Amino acid sequence: MNADASGSPPSRGKSVLFCPECRFESPLSEGWLVVSDGDERTIVCPECGHVADHRAERAAPTPQHAD
Repeated sequence: MNADASGSPPSRGKSVLFCPECRFESPLSEGWLVVSDGDERTIVCPECGHVADHRAERAAPTPQHAD
């Protein structure tokens, strides 16, 4: 059960990212610097330059052909 019984929605959306260095917060689509290089993606804080995330992008699944 939810500890907050008031029924009010949370003040932030689920897609808000937080910078652990400078506490900048914003949705990914609003302000973060996203750098794609080949199959890698890096998310950089626009305030302090901290790398918040770096990972290989997932490739689309290859279709399976019936033999």
